[in-house]
Amino acid sequence: MKEKITDLITAIKNKQEVLSSKKVTAGFDGFVDTIVRVIKNKENNAEPEFFNTIHDYGKYILEKSGSFSLEYEIINTKLGGNMPITSNALAQLGVTVNCIGAFGYPQIHTAFADLSPNCLLHSFTDPGTAIAFEFRDGKMIIGQAKELNSMKWNDIINVIGLDVLVNLFNECDLFCVLNWSEIDTSTNIWQGIINDILPAYQKRQKQISFFDLSDCSKRSKEIIEEMLSLLKVFSKYTKTILSLNRNEANIISKIVCNKDFANDQELLGSELYKQLGIDMLVLHSSGTSYVFSEEGINSCKSFFVEQPLISTGAGDNFNAGFIAGQLMELNAEDSLIFANATAAQYIQSGLSPQHEQMISFLEQQIKS
Repeated sequence: MKEKITDLITAIKNKQEVLSSKKVTAGFDGFVDTIVRVIKNKENNAEPEFFNTIHDYGKYILEKSGSFSLEYEIINTKLGGNMPITSNALAQLGVTVNCIGAFGYPQIHTAFADLSPNCLLHSFTDPGTAIAFEFRDGKMIIGQAKELNSMKWNDIINVIGLDVLVNLFNECDLFCVLNWSEIDTSTNIWQGIINDILPAYQKRQKQISFFDLSDCSKRSKEIIEEMLSLLKVFSKYTKTILSLNRNEANIISKIVCNKDFANDQELLGSELYKQLGIDMLVLHSSGTSYVFSEEGINSCKSFFVEQPLISTGAGDNFNAGFIAGQLMELNAEDSLIFANATAAQYIQSGLSPQHEQMISFLEQQIKS
């Protein structure tokens, strides 16, 4: 692994200018996140004891009958949503990102003032809100997005303008469409891109498109099948990459493959890749991540973070790292290592890393 990291450092050391020359167009969500920890016990003149695991929290709730109350401690309030977090992480690496989303309308919400200046905002409605309950073994997010969920493709056109949207997609090196699951009108938006944007492409070669679905457990089999059929249409126009976590991959595989893979992620990914008709499938988790492509199967263990500061947004930073790897024209395996390193630094510090910090982090991994 250390030899591979050494080769990756050599490959990316002179790529800062490459990333600074790249443009990404991203859509279509936007949230304001409140990060909290749930208090388990609290005594006078002592620090509160928090629920450390989702299991313990769930067990506590199940053991209660009737009404009960709990208290949480706010860690911070920050910009949220898959697209803003992914875009900010890309921007920190030097990429210019045109962000089409729910940042506040007609005025931008103050939570998004922390976005990198490399993020250019095109807002069409107000953001949703979410409370992210943080635990040592993961997170639970409860959110609402009334305004965002009412916005269809034609509504976005009416606010931003079709000519502007066509230009934003035409001038980018890669576009990413994120958080299909949580936006009620996502399928309508995807269909709008296919109808109004893709036929207007003026690219000499296939552009890259990147998709992340988010937790699709609440979506019906029929709606998921419709979404996957649209994904195949995108692959006719673009080099299409789909990124899934373990939970999302399991849900999709039950629909597409109709069998149980008994936690064999490599076999699951291989079967999904064959069925989906896309150029690249990425499976990411806190343990081992995989890429399935014409290059074959590549895997990479995540970098261990002993004391994680935050987990909300880790997957988005992973995606940003993988996208950056593709923009730097790294191979699938190097893109995967770069993605895991990006996520690890975010989990460790709570901040998306810059290019120089990426190199320093990777150099530290060789020494450790």
